[in-house]
Amino acid sequence: MSREGAPAKREEKASAPAAGTPIWVWLVYGLGILAGAIFLFSALFTLGALVLSDDVPVDADISLPAIALWGAMVLVALGIWLVRRRR
Repeated sequence: MSREGAPAKREEKASAPAAGTPIWVWLVYGLGILAGAIFLFSALFTLGALVLSDDVPVDADISLPAIALWGAMVLVALGIWLVRRRR
């Protein structure tokens, strides 16, 4: 301890926590937001086609691998956010 009561420089560095959020967390968050946006815009686009096309039949082709991939990305991002939020 110094005279003023502040810890010495050596003690400060040893007990200082890591600063900021790791880049991989931001990457997962970004991919999760991208996946959520893709889900939302796809659903809105399909709904718009169904509502606005009275005379033309509209068919929706849903890709299960794409749903699994984008859904997993959303769930991973949400899971990491919840775990980090509880700390």
